[in-house]
Amino acid sequence: MSYEGQAPPPGGFPPNGEPQQSPQVPGEGAQGGQAPQGGYGQPAQYPQQPQQGGYAPAPGQYAAQPGQYAPQPGQQGYVPQQGQYAQGQYPQAPTAPRPNPFTGIPVSDFVRDGLAALLLLVSFALPVTFGRGYEGIGDRFHYVVTLVTILSVLSLALPYLARASVFPPSWTVHTTRLVRMLANAPYVVVVLVYVVLDAVTSDETTGVGTIFALGLAGAILAAQPRQCEMGPEDLDRGVSKLWWTITAAIGAFIALTYLVSFVLFLIDVGDYSDFYGGVAVVGTILAWLFAVAFSLWAIYGTVIQRSPSWRLVLIGLGTILVCVFVFGAGDGSSLLKLESLRNTGGTFLFPLSLQDGLGAIFVPAAAAAAAAPATLRALTREPRAKTWISTAVHGFDYLALVGAATVVSTAMWFFFDKIERPTGVVVTTIILGVLITGAAVYARLALAKDPASNRILALGAAGGAFVLGLVIVIMVPSDTILTGKYITVGHLLLAFGLPALIAIALTAPKEVREYFAANRPAPRGVNNAAYQWSAPPVQAPGYQYPGQQGAPAPYGSAPVAQQPYGAPVQAAPWQTQASSPAQAPAPTYPGQQAPQQEQAPAAPQPVAPQPVAAQPEAPAAEAPTSSGFTAAQALDPGTPGAVLAQIVQDAPELRAQVAANPSTYPALLGWLGQLGDPEVDAALRNRQG
Repeated sequence: MSYEGQAPPPGGFPPNGEPQQSPQVPGEGAQGGQAPQGGYGQPAQYPQQPQQGGYAPAPGQYAAQPGQYAPQPGQQGYVPQQGQYAQGQYPQAPTAPRPNPFTGIPVSDFVRDGLAALLLLVSFALPVTFGRGYEGIGDRFHYVVTLVTILSVLSLALPYLARASVFPPSWTVHTTRLVRMLANAPYVVVVLVYVVLDAVTSDETTGVGTIFALGLAGAILAAQPRQCEMGPEDLDRGVSKLWWTITAAIGAFIALTYLVSFVLFLIDVGDYSDFYGGVAVVGTILAWLFAVAFSLWAIYGTVIQRSPSWRLVLIGLGTILVCVFVFGAGDGSSLLKLESLRNTGGTFLFPLSLQDGLGAIFVPAAAAAAAAPATLRALTREPRAKTWISTAVHGFDYLALVGAATVVSTAMWFFFDKIERPTGVVVTTIILGVLITGAAVYARLALAKDPASNRILALGAAGGAFVLGLVIVIMVPSDTILTGKYITVGHLLLAFGLPALIAIALTAPKEVREYFAANRPAPRGVNNAAYQWSAPPVQAPGYQYPGQQGAPAPYGSAPVAQQPYGAPVQAAPWQTQASSPAQAPAPTYPGQQAPQQEQAPAAPQPVAPQPVAAQPEAPAAEAPTSSGFTAAQALDPGTPGAVLAQIVQDAPELRAQVAANPSTYPALLGWLGQLGDPEVDAALRNRQG
């Protein structure tokens, strides 16, 4: 009975028969020891033992017919257990692995999600408002803050749920971005409600706590689109414009709260002045101005100037404030815990307490909005190295601002007599504040002009600010009313925050390191005399006489008389070197052979007797010498010293007259005395007589 054209049943046996051994056909069947497979990808289990080269059915047996199963060459064969093929067992086809839902998410998106969750959860430990004390989320109706915070935290899971195919097919990236913003909008509404309550109530519920500084920043981070959710820049411009607008709106909100604070202060300024005095009014206005400048300067640079360096400064300020708010949350801390539209006063004596008006606690929220990838797209483009260097420059701007605030607020102690004034501490703080401000301004100008040459100077200025600022923090005066040292945000910015921001901007980024490595300044000459001992010169500084070993020859090493304007510049005779005092060679000039050793001049012509000691005099005839000079010039006290020096150089026959001239300066007389000329020596002796 032939089974041609029939597929074998399970187990590899033909119907009603024993297992058949397929003849081995060299070169046919599966390659590499693989057995042929049957239908649906299952192996055809014909032989009991696999042989090298595989098995193929005999001609006419188990041949493939249309619509029937046949072994496929090259497919993986069945691997029997312990050398036997079990009946009815077939290996399952491998299933396609499920894609990793986290693939393709940049690290920056994970960091953004982690920071948002951290800010939202840590904010629970900070005060919400001020009633009879600092009230947290467990007091009164503040549970609403808890609800909106939890909703913001849950919104962070949206992109991961979308990647896990939890949402319907109609769900897109645009849906995720929209739902995320809607989920964080309630937190913004709650913040606005508390600001309004602070404006309309002045007794029971006062102030807006730092819980909203961290919570609102976390909600803004949670609401912004992630890097992996943004499309090409030319096709997704709307999201960049939206987040630039959100950053600008937060800045406008901060400015509005400060304006309302100032108006409310002016309404109550009469009572305030009666209680604290006129000095307190002026001090409070100045403190308010410093707080406004601190809060809005970086936001203005980011939004209006569209500067990426100001964006980094704003992010840095927001980070510093978050750290200050967290570490200053304790009851015994004097750091900022809440702000109010209704200023309570009394803090103008301390730099940047940020309690003069409401607005500074929302700077972290503005920083979070500026940190969005969409906001960065809306700013101008520039090399990263330039961005970081400009960040350091703007960091010095803020350092000068805080230094000036320190000087002004400390100086107010001299005019406010309500509390005891520690004069020594106040004076020292003012001096240190002036030093920090001056160093910041100088380093800022130098770094902006030539970053490569002034990087070390800038880092030194930042380090100096750290040291001096730390001294100011240690010396903070105690207030008899506040009973203790009143450390403020300004103190910590001066001593730690801003110096760290500058140092990081100039050292940490890879682009900055590469820029400074490629633009090293030219090495400066080493002045060994500045730190190595050397013997002082024998003569007075600036005088070098011929005959001194190692005397410098360049023009200008010895003081010479002033040359008349327009006269040719020539080397003076005392600037040459001689082997001995009696043999002073005449000076040489470029292209001229060195002259022979000069001989003693001939005796001068007879001269008329002088009323004093005998001195050589000009001949009766005033004919000039071959050099163009006359004896009258050599003897004239009005002849400039430079001309006398030229006479002894070009007209040796007139040296005696120059030696007799009462206006000849000492250096030239010393040189003439070393020539060994009898006439010159006689003239010099006559001068002494």
